[in-house]
Amino acid sequence: MLLPACDAWPTIVDNNASRPISVQYLHQDYDYWSAPFPIRAGRAMPFAQAHWIQEIKGIKIKDGRLNYSWSKVEIDRLALACPSSEIARRVSFAGNCYLIYLGDGRLKAMTALPDGIKYEGIGNDICGHPFGCKQ
Repeated sequence: MLLPACDAWPTIVDNNASRPISVQYLHQDYDYWSAPFPIRAGRAMPFAQAHWIQEIKGIKIKDGRLNYSWSKVEIDRLALACPSSEIARRVSFAGNCYLIYLGDGRLKAMTALPDGIKYEGIGNDICGHPFGCKQ
């Protein structure tokens, strides 16, 4: 059986700050944080495949010498901007959630594809999906 959600990269951090950042997150299915991944200014990077914002328990962003973190309660507030049911997420019908890092510890969420989004280290297809358009 083919699971469409396996092609989903639904939680994306878009770095709108003026300098590079490093991001880590804690998914509900794991007892450890993701490895830190760098994102240059003006670039974006998705969380791991099929990791939805509703399943994230913590986010850490290192911005220069400063470290910022968001708890599950704060992430749940962000996730309100990206509503979806668990069923929709499991069959990959739920939309993406773009976490826009604005700098100075400010983070907002939205479902609309940010204008001119460019992914860090991977192809930038015209459809906005980091790994190419779905057929």
